[in-house]
Amino acid sequence: FFLHESKYQGIRKMAEDRGRAFHFWFAQFVIQCLCVWAGYKSYLALKSSDGESMKKWLQFWVVFTSFCLLELFLDLLLYYMPFYPELKMAFVGFLVFAGGAEKIYEPHMEKYIGITVDFVEKKVKEVKDKTKAQ
Repeated sequence: FFLHESKYQGIRKMAEDRGRAFHFWFAQFVIQCLCVWAGYKSYLALKSSDGESMKKWLQFWVVFTSFCLLELFLDLLLYYMPFYPELKMAFVGFLVFAGGAEKIYEPHMEKYIGITVDFVEKKVKEVKDKTKAQ
């Protein structure tokens, strides 16, 4: 009896794992499609030389890249979060279609990125000066 029950538990767990894998695969596919769309819109913005459109898509790429960097470190925890693939897909859709990148970038990220840029530029200058001295 106990062996029989554990057999079905194993099958149920395997089905749940396959379902979770499908959700992750589908979400990744949709996110890749959204990134292709964002790349296409970025290309059109560059071709049009429209400053506002270029700004919008550059903000998208900065926010999206920051999200990917954060996700890199939190991936193992986020994997077990319920509905994470769907939330991630919705977040990227928000960034692409609802002007979410602008809503996140300007009030929250711009000042921190400015500090980081100053720090990085200072370090790059130090390295250049050291290599020129040698």
